[in-house]
Amino acid sequence: MVKKRGANQHKGGKPFLEWCKENGKRGEKLANEFREELPTKLAKGSDYKAKWKCGTCSHVWRAAVKNRTESVRPRGCPKCANRIPVSKTKNFLAWCEKNGERGKKLSREYIDPDRPPTAVTYGSNYKALWNCGTCSHEWRAKVFHRTKSNSPSGCPQCNIANRRHGEDGCFV
Repeated sequence: MVKKRGANQHKGGKPFLEWCKENGKRGEKLANEFREELPTKLAKGSDYKAKWKCGTCSHVWRAAVKNRTESVRPRGCPKCANRIPVSKTKNFLAWCEKNGERGKKLSREYIDPDRPPTAVTYGSNYKALWNCGTCSHEWRAKVFHRTKSNSPSGCPQCNIANRRHGEDGCFV
């Protein structure tokens, strides 16, 4: 399977398995999560999107080898990081329905044409398109920044106008 993916499987220097052996528990974890044939054909910096299986939650996903081995902010399981909808009941829209007036407000303001509210989680890092119910300003903000319980973000246009938090309904 790896052979069919093209020349970039060798790009990135050190072979993946060698890198795993040299990187202790982290390397052992990645080697155990790797779910492809012939990992010896891949380098640690490969662009190849390999199949991985999380050792914690058993979620299976594809990610570039280089994104799992990079030293600065390596990527892990998207399900454990709350970056993918895990079911029809665990998405942004379902969260909105469970969170009263705040949820209703955010549901009305979410206008992203690229991803429906059922395609992102309430904790997603996806920068969705929003439309302020007070001033009609449109902006992009991470879903997580709008849903987090401590100091959620609101409309930047209303914020610039120095309106007090909660006074006009613009902020969450």
